[in-house]
Amino acid sequence: MDVPESAKPPSPSAEGVDQPDSSAEVRISAVEERLEVGVDTIETGSVRVRKVIHEETHPLSVTLRREHVEVRRVPINEPVDERTAPRQEGDTLIIPVFEYVPVVKMQLTLKEEVHITRSESRQEVVREVTSKSEQLVVERREGTDGLWKPATDKE
Repeated sequence: MDVPESAKPPSPSAEGVDQPDSSAEVRISAVEERLEVGVDTIETGSVRVRKVIHEETHPLSVTLRREHVEVRRVPINEPVDERTAPRQEGDTLIIPVFEYVPVVKMQLTLKEEVHITRSESRQEVVREVTSKSEQLVVERREGTDGLWKPATDKE
């Protein structure tokens, strides 16, 4: 096979020193390398988070307060010189009720008093109440087809 003359290396002279050959053609190859960087997205696993709500029914002790009001009308029917304001005597509120009664002369008469007494009672009762609590469940899976497994705190 023939090699072109220009591709042959120059032959050394007898003294071992290269002599320039003016008729020799020298070819130099220029090589350039280019690097392209890109990102490919590959699914290596998945994570899912679920919220679970727990309901529990348990007894709860509460105090019920009940207020009772008793209203009594107490007849008085006595003449008075002037009106009086309502008054408080212990747990009882007394409200005077006045009326004008025809006599030979007009006279203010205390017709009656309304006595209102408050009393309170307390009772301890137990009621069933429902309380709710929430829990997050984090699960992982390896790859796209793996099984869902509970995630550990180390991940």
